[in-house]
Amino acid sequence: MVTLCTAMALLCASVAARAAPGQDGGDRGDSRHSGGAGVRGAGRTGGWHGPVVTHPGQPEIDYPRGEVCPFATHAEFPVVDMVQRTWTNDAGDPVYAVISGPLVMDVTNKETGKTIRRDLSGTGTLVYPEPGSDTHVLSGGDWGVGLHTSDRPEHNKWLVSRGFMAVRIKEGPHGTSRELLVLEGPYEDLCKTLAR
Repeated sequence: MVTLCTAMALLCASVAARAAPGQDGGDRGDSRHSGGAGVRGAGRTGGWHGPVVTHPGQPEIDYPRGEVCPFATHAEFPVVDMVQRTWTNDAGDPVYAVISGPLVMDVTNKETGKTIRRDLSGTGTLVYPEPGSDTHVLSGGDWGVGLHTSDRPEHNKWLVSRGFMAVRIKEGPHGTSRELLVLEGPYEDLCKTLAR
């Protein structure tokens, strides 16, 4: 594989992508992976620090009618066992992260009751082009993203990529915006699948 909205789901980019260092009770500063660099500026400057290892959760997702699909949807995650490794700069801002592990999603069309299951397990990357900003790029294969009415250039789709997908995600004062950068190879629009 993401995200994700996962990379995995990061499905809807709802995994706490920016907040990984030190926030969820995961292992912090595992020296077996850090190459001796330490974490968050400890004893070294001018480079990357980490990784900080966390275990992000994936909350349930509810989209009202018209926000992503033309009908209301609900997603649950019966299997979530992701590991996120995040590298930071001297200021402690995330610079790069890798997310991997099992993630299974059940999505329901709330108007018809139709439910489908998708395995979003795999590996994805998070890149922070401007450390300290509220923007990151989630990329990989086998992950999904809900593209809302205000997103561009694609919108009102719930894409699950089986090839490669990259999405720029920006948090702002009026919510989150997503920009589909790349979509290559096979993919599924869950809105179309759930409408049948």
